[in-house]
Amino acid sequence: MGIVRAYRNIFIRKKTDIFFLLLLGVVASFPLEKINPVFIFILFSTQIGYLIYYRKVEFTPTFFLWLLIALFALNFLGLLYSEDLSRGFTMITRQISFVLFPLLYAVYHIRNISILFKTYVAAIFCFILICELETLYRFFYMSDVFPLNLELFLSYRYTGAELTKVIGVHNSYFGMYIMFSNVLIISFLQKVKKNFVLLLSLLLIGFQSVFILQMVAKTAIIMNTVIVISSLVYFLIKLKKIKLLVFLIGLVLSLGWFSVKHLDLPLNRIADRYMELKNGDSTNRDTRVKMWKSAVPIIKEHYMFGVGTGDVENVLHKEYKIKNIQSRSNVHNQYLDYFMRFGVLGIVIFLSVLGVALYTAIKTKNYVYFCFTIIIIGCCMTENILSRQWGITFYACFNYLLYISQKINK
Repeated sequence: MGIVRAYRNIFIRKKTDIFFLLLLGVVASFPLEKINPVFIFILFSTQIGYLIYYRKVEFTPTFFLWLLIALFALNFLGLLYSEDLSRGFTMITRQISFVLFPLLYAVYHIRNISILFKTYVAAIFCFILICELETLYRFFYMSDVFPLNLELFLSYRYTGAELTKVIGVHNSYFGMYIMFSNVLIISFLQKVKKNFVLLLSLLLIGFQSVFILQMVAKTAIIMNTVIVISSLVYFLIKLKKIKLLVFLIGLVLSLGWFSVKHLDLPLNRIADRYMELKNGDSTNRDTRVKMWKSAVPIIKEHYMFGVGTGDVENVLHKEYKIKNIQSRSNVHNQYLDYFMRFGVLGIVIFLSVLGVALYTAIKTKNYVYFCFTIIIIGCCMTENILSRQWGITFYACFNYLLYISQKINK
């Protein structure tokens, strides 16, 4: 009822407009790779049309905005010495949201950030329900394996990519979305006084955390566990909610027992990845360690300017072939990708963007922005999140908005 009342109050007071509604559509459709770009296109087309018609722009840039523009501009610089121009232009068009969202926030000031975040949380929860219900339907009505028990439901047949195939989102990115949703729920708890609402919120976080386990999103499992438990313990002690803290401890122990008892697949995968990191090249699988090591010769040879915007995949796959790696994927590390693509300048600007964000979050005591940046930093270790639409739009939409949120709130 609270969120419905908030929406109603906003519309009644006329504090919203078409831009805000389209932005709600953007944040509510991140997992939908075909629908999300439609909302983004309409949003920016409408904004450009508005600016042209009224010829009134109140542009308020910041140093961080210019830093983000510089990071995007590297794509044009790298295009000058790329051989694969087609792939280079594809990267530029894919990363255009990287600057469009900051520019939007520089000319359009959002007054209802909390409603934007609540819409995002509600949307993520709905997507999780859709995935769970579709999986239950396949389990009970389409299974060709019997008996139908909990072990079968939590097996590879109904977890991992099979769990989210109904919406077609990659598990790593959906895990990132859910982690941020949990962070937002925790931030809302600071303003909640009713223990019943706090209890429901804890159960919601627990439910979403179990879903991350079902997805076997390894990086998300580890990061979500650390962020959620440490944050909840801190805030519950700060709010002097001792009974809820005891409930939280019981909930964590129960989920831990359930995971050890029944969720063998994600725990074994995490253990396998740890052993692969420990063993290095001695394993037979095409591990991320082998992929990362394949990037090292490329970086050493092109450390000054990189290989260019469009040539990373071609050069990397040649190195894969030399090292007998069968995979034809990217390097699965955003830091190495920027280093290979744009050299020292690229990695310095990218690390500067993350560093400024982290410094700002700490300086302003912005819990949400701090956790968001930590999530991005962690996910960049195992995925090229800024090379896919799922990652680019998510980061671009929230990053600069969170950066300027303190000024907006004031």
